[in-house]
Amino acid sequence: MKLKTYIWGAGVMAAGLLAPSCVDLEPEVSSDVLKDDYYKTPEQFATLLANAYSQLAGEYGYVYREGYWSMQEYTTDEVAVPTRGTEWSDNGVPLAMGQHTWEENTRDINNGWSFAYGGVTKCNGVMDNIKLIKGEDEAQYDEATKFGIAETKVLRAFYHLLAMDLYGNVPIVDASDAELKQSTRAEVFSFIEKEVLDNLPYLQVTPSYGRVTKSVGQTILAKLYLNAEVYTNTPRWQEALNMCDSIISGGYGYNLESDYFVPFKANNTGCKEIIFPIVFDAVKAQGNMFHLITLHYAHANPEVYGFTTQTWNGPCTHQDFYDSYDGSDKRKGQWFVGPIFDKNTGDTVNFIKNSIEKKAVIVPSISATADPTEENTFEGARFVKFEIEPGIGHHANSDFPIYRLADIYLMKAEAVMRLNGGAANDVAVAAANEVRKRTGLGDYTTGTLTLPELLAERGRELAWEGHRRQDLIRFGEFTKQWGKMTTGEYYKLVSDDYRKLFPIPKWVTDAAPGVYTQNPNYK
Repeated sequence: MKLKTYIWGAGVMAAGLLAPSCVDLEPEVSSDVLKDDYYKTPEQFATLLANAYSQLAGEYGYVYREGYWSMQEYTTDEVAVPTRGTEWSDNGVPLAMGQHTWEENTRDINNGWSFAYGGVTKCNGVMDNIKLIKGEDEAQYDEATKFGIAETKVLRAFYHLLAMDLYGNVPIVDASDAELKQSTRAEVFSFIEKEVLDNLPYLQVTPSYGRVTKSVGQTILAKLYLNAEVYTNTPRWQEALNMCDSIISGGYGYNLESDYFVPFKANNTGCKEIIFPIVFDAVKAQGNMFHLITLHYAHANPEVYGFTTQTWNGPCTHQDFYDSYDGSDKRKGQWFVGPIFDKNTGDTVNFIKNSIEKKAVIVPSISATADPTEENTFEGARFVKFEIEPGIGHHANSDFPIYRLADIYLMKAEAVMRLNGGAANDVAVAAANEVRKRTGLGDYTTGTLTLPELLAERGRELAWEGHRRQDLIRFGEFTKQWGKMTTGEYYKLVSDDYRKLFPIPKWVTDAAPGVYTQNPNYK
């Protein structure tokens, strides 16, 4: 198991000890020790700030298959979740997400709101605890405290960005006792922008793996500006480009790995391509379950990987997305197709279930959205970008990169092209080729790098990393049909423009009568 530094447990403990409900204990404890002797360095503040990060990890965190991640990925051309027999039916939720027929009480949409605002609430709790220790007047804080406040505010802005991106007009919750009020998407955009810009000077400059430092704040702004036209109807391409250049030339020590798969290794902690990760561990910080949800039951055969748990035979990708990779593209190796071999005999595993007895061979094609006979059990290429670790159980060790340098180069290429009327110039081509050169494919030229090609390249590079819905919306492709099946029918047909936003969950509106106006065309 890889060596990591775990601060989350201590952070949760510190936050619990110092929560407002425990204020009556302050005279009894060493509050003076805490104030005078402990919280004096960014490293010491890490224990307190850790609770704000804890929302990202865990089974219900950023990559939760029934929450935020499914909203950003199940709804796109990168993911298919066909029902196999009765399995993965889940009361129709995965198919509703994939076919854009979700409603205001759909499970994943409920969970997405809880995730985003749970993160906001934890950040506000950390802010309360800092003030309890250091006092209310931020102007009097020492440098370490200013770093801690800035880090928490920018992380809180990040959680607001996730909520605003999904739901549009959402509350700005900038304090534990903030008045509950729905703000416009443009107002939330301005709040996020101001929070990050105001706090950039106080963020730690040297990257600290898994924490919000200056480069992470700049990346949040780059994403905000890249999608500004979607969020506010006003493009901000130049600002997006400026932020990308600030990260690339900022002296932070980030580098693209020569091997595409290095950022997804089991021991990827400290990878110089990763700007902002979720730090996972199979035992101490669980939540990376991609191997579990995507691999076929036959992959759980003890003679294949030696897994200690059953795999779930769930999400896969569409054949047309799989086929978008050139055969020479090394990144195509992030998809498993073909025979599942017994590592001892070299033979293809024989799979038996109910009336099915077949050699276990995964095919990229999908025949139907649902097959009650479960004859579709082997259909759909499986996601294996993260290193498959023999012998693990439900959770993997690989950290998940929310932001990495390859995305910054592709964002730069796009911003330059948008500023150039959609055409590539030498600057855009150079940025895209920084990513391209490790793929085994030829370089782009100003003639071959078009906006549709850049969207396709983003998909191939960033598959299942949580960016696809944003990208499809920004490029005007989100509501189109995709996922052609062997019958000639499509997994998803053309959907309505209002689906670019999710509805505010019914439980949220019911809990606050008169506060929310629902997004158009939802009940």
